[in-house]
Amino acid sequence: MKKYIFIGIASFAVLFLSGCGTQTSTTTPTSTSTQEKKVALNTEGGTCTADANCQTGLKCVTGKCSSGKVGSVCATYKDCNTELYCVKSACSNPPSYSKYFNKIVISKMKAGMPPGPKNIPVPATEFSATTDAVEIDVQPKAGVTGDLYYELVDSTTGQTTLSSADSKMKIDPRGGGTGFGVPYGTIGNFELNVYFNGELIYTTAIKINQ
Repeated sequence: MKKYIFIGIASFAVLFLSGCGTQTSTTTPTSTSTQEKKVALNTEGGTCTADANCQTGLKCVTGKCSSGKVGSVCATYKDCNTELYCVKSACSNPPSYSKYFNKIVISKMKAGMPPGPKNIPVPATEFSATTDAVEIDVQPKAGVTGDLYYELVDSTTGQTTLSSADSKMKIDPRGGGTGFGVPYGTIGNFELNVYFNGELIYTTAIKINQ
């Protein structure tokens, strides 16, 4: 009897150990739902809310991914590559006035006084908000006539700070000039755009200091 009892216990032990081996060899697969999902980044012209939504080399400008190349969306010239300008919300090559004018000169003079011997305009790109006025002088080519106006655009926000579109200057072969006193509180970097017969023909960056 003792012999059979020992055999039974040994058999039970073998079965128990065999069962344990089966359990420890089982592995649970990793759930794919926990794996990180890759987010597709937008190309040129794709919608965005931040630079992180755009592919490398692009930035988010007014809700669109932009490279700053010709044709890319822009708010100001700062959104465009070097030597390009922002024209009607698109990066463009510099405008040209050579078809209509021999020259366009941006100058500063004393505010509150007309140009003359005691107030001679001096070419400039920096102006004082408290003492200077901005003068735009043009020399049209023979036979050129039309309407000229200017816009002062904030280089940071892209907003138009000042415009003479409602009081255009008549251009005839004699030439002439127009200008403006700096509006109160207008400080910072700006684009000064000049239009002739509705066409942007000249743009330059200016700075207005206190």
